[in-house]
Amino acid sequence: MVVERVRGTPLASYREADLAQIFTYLDITTQTPWTNGEKRTYRGFSLLEILKKNGLADAKVVIGIAPNDFAARIDMREIQKYRPIVASQIACNATEAQSGACTQGKMRSLETEDFGPFFIVWPYEELPQSFDPSDHSRWVWFLSELQLDQ
Repeated sequence: MVVERVRGTPLASYREADLAQIFTYLDITTQTPWTNGEKRTYRGFSLLEILKKNGLADAKVVIGIAPNDFAARIDMREIQKYRPIVASQIACNATEAQSGACTQGKMRSLETEDFGPFFIVWPYEELPQSFDPSDHSRWVWFLSELQLDQ
């Protein structure tokens, strides 16, 4: 994942191991618009702390970009209030454990099927009802870049 103030000029480039050396892992247990009401535990790093570390704490809006050029504008006030994470791991659930894919409850890296390797995850139940229920753009899958909205 790349962090940029200006597109094409990286401030930093991170792999999960890099993030783990700088930031503390955080967990969010939440349902998502794609988990059919099932709560899953995601592990990752504070989006706000990543932005602060790279001098973007003063941003009003940041853009989360995926490799397919999907781009979501995310208001800094929402980031400060709801504290989303840049998830890189997910806890193995019973269905996955039964298939032998992983050990139930243990964290595993996000795969493509989980929208990884990086996925902006919000505490879904804390988001206000006034949010457009069909607008899930702030949940950026396959996150590859964070950029200041100019």
